[in-house]
Amino acid sequence: MKSDKILVFDLLGEYGHFRKFNTTTSPLTYPIPPRPALSGILGAILGIERETSPDQFPSGMIPVNELFRPEKMSVAVQLLRPVKKTRMAFNLLDTSKSASSFFNITNRTQIEFELLKDPEFRIFFQHDDPGVFDDLAERVRLRRHHFTPYLGTSQFTATTHFHGIFPCQNVQNTNNEPVKIHSTVNLSELVRERGADAIRFEKGFHYSVDTYPRVMQPDREVSQYSEILVELSRGHEGRFLVNCSDFIQIEKFGNILFL
Repeated sequence: MKSDKILVFDLLGEYGHFRKFNTTTSPLTYPIPPRPALSGILGAILGIERETSPDQFPSGMIPVNELFRPEKMSVAVQLLRPVKKTRMAFNLLDTSKSASSFFNITNRTQIEFELLKDPEFRIFFQHDDPGVFDDLAERVRLRRHHFTPYLGTSQFTATTHFHGIFPCQNVQNTNNEPVKIHSTVNLSELVRERGADAIRFEKGFHYSVDTYPRVMQPDREVSQYSEILVELSRGHEGRFLVNCSDFIQIEKFGNILFL
């Protein structure tokens, strides 16, 4: 879509938490980072700062939501390890009662979080701005991150592993036959293309579908959601048989579909 080359790198850590939007007192996690979370991770690597106040950004700074919107960035995620989850209690500030300042809050409340244990993802990245693409590739290659990336919350720092920049091609599925896909699948786009039978499920695999935020505005309002299909049990061996009109083919890494 963006070019005939793609950046491939791994993103991993000891723990991760990507909070589902429809959970409250006991936060649950998505098995993979949603697009807005990936935008934040990529923005941290590039050094894109947050707003200084609501809707106010540093001079000349493009918000990550704008820089990595779907029209500019194409990104795919592959799970490299089976999904493992654990629970951990966090002591949070209790803000239910007013205080004269943030620092005067003394009450704590303990909340149990669902966490990903030893998550590892493979990221496939394209961008329509060669400068952004090259800068990100160089920073990941050298591990010269401007800000420390983390997996959902600041306690869970992330490590990157650079694989390289590889040629890729957009292949048209003219035979209308199922294609083996190794990345997660944006089911919303796929079903719109090929109908309810676009996915062929195989025995011995554990599939999961969740509603993910896809497009988030600078004020953090989600304007678009997607249904994302993930295979939870096989890690890098996980795959999907998909009847899609086209897909991205990358030598050594197989076939992917962008989120």
